Amino acid sequence: MKHVAAILAASLPLAACQTTSEAEPAPAASLVAANGSAAPTYVTAICGECHAVTADAVSPDPQAPNWVDIANSPGLTRETLVAFLSDAHNYPMQMDVDLVDEDIEIIADYMMTLQTDDYVRRPG
Repeated sequence: MKHVAAILAASLPLAACQTTSEAEPAPAASLVAANGSAAPTYVTAICGECHAVTADAVSPDPQAPNWVDIANSPGLTRETLVAFLSDAHNYPMQMDVDLVDEDIEIIADYMMTLQTDDYVRRPG
């Protein structure tokens, strides 16, 4: 979470420079889940350093599971995902994150959008 706070704090001054337009640009296709929801920016920036956080990506770290694979794991529910993310003792050592409840909810909601009825795990 320390990384998330630093990224957010660094981006606040840039937000003041943003202009508004009537039409928001669509998120890049690679950041959009099957149901059309976009990956939160901090998910892409932080989690995406190791994990593939979108359906059409490959994890930069071969040992880090693709979020689509996680989301489509047998028996995974939003509740089990929230429980996992809420207990930092579950994380491998490489995942030095300290998520607040709001981030956990956002991440779980996004990951659940990656579930599909026709999911087939990629070999590898």
